[in-house]
Amino acid sequence: MLNDEISKAEQKIAKLERHYALEKIKERKKETRHKIQLGGLVIKSGMNKFSKNIILGALIDALENLERDADFQKICEHKGEASFNQFESK
Repeated sequence: MLNDEISKAEQKIAKLERHYALEKIKERKKETRHKIQLGGLVIKSGMNKFSKNIILGALIDALENLERDADFQKICEHKGEASFNQFESK
């Protein structure tokens, strides 16, 4: 009787561990996909011809501008939208 309960508890634990492992894999794949998409944006923007230091510096500068200037956000949004539309029409 006690062995049956222990066995069932162990099975439940194993099932939860498998579920947790699968969720970790799904999350890792999601993060990887997101990073690939961001890399694609660097390529679409044409910034891939610059060094990684320049790209990071430009992104940091852009972030600072985006955080303090709503008009700059709107300008960037319109440029990005126009660029996506241009790529989609090709």
